[in-house]
Amino acid sequence: MTNRDRTTLDYVQPGAEQKGRLREDFDFNDLNKDGRLTLGEFIRFMRGVDENMTAEECQIGFDDIDRNRDGVIGFDEFYAWWAEP
Repeated sequence: MTNRDRTTLDYVQPGAEQKGRLREDFDFNDLNKDGRLTLGEFIRFMRGVDENMTAEECQIGFDDIDRNRDGVIGFDEFYAWWAEP
């Protein structure tokens, strides 16, 4: 092992940049800034991605992402859904 100074890149995990951008989008659509997306906030977010998405389609997606069934989507739930293959 060579003796060298560590750089920022030594600390960055693969996918960290993409996760950071997704977090920014999530936070932008979290209108009340509570760290969670309500159904209304999720619909706003998804219509920004696809303006033709219906409320019914958004509800189906919301229910799928809200894995703990607490009626809101946390960032961890959202990221897990976004990162699925």
